[in-house]
Amino acid sequence: MKAALAEPSAGLLAWLALDERGGPIGYATATREFSTWSGKPFLHLDCLYLTETARGAGVGSLLFDAVKLFATRQGLDELQWQTPDWNVAAERFYLKHGASVTAKRRFRLDL
Repeated sequence: MKAALAEPSAGLLAWLALDERGGPIGYATATREFSTWSGKPFLHLDCLYLTETARGAGVGSLLFDAVKLFATRQGLDELQWQTPDWNVAAERFYLKHGASVTAKRRFRLDL
């Protein structure tokens, strides 16, 4: 991730949450994407991660709000992401923040 953040063409954005001593306790990463379905750009939240000790303390909400604020300030009116169907805690978190769930399966092909 460090190399991608240093490479402007990668287009990777990141937000870092630090504890009171300046140690990392979480991060969010995103990229700007374009939807051919809507014909508009959107922000794709790739990852929202917190250490075990930071979970439940509001840090995730602060990171999520920072990502939403960035998207709004960039003139983007949509934020998209996915989470595994087994991650019930993440689903609860996103629904609490007003997200809606869309039925879609994500595929990948290793090359």
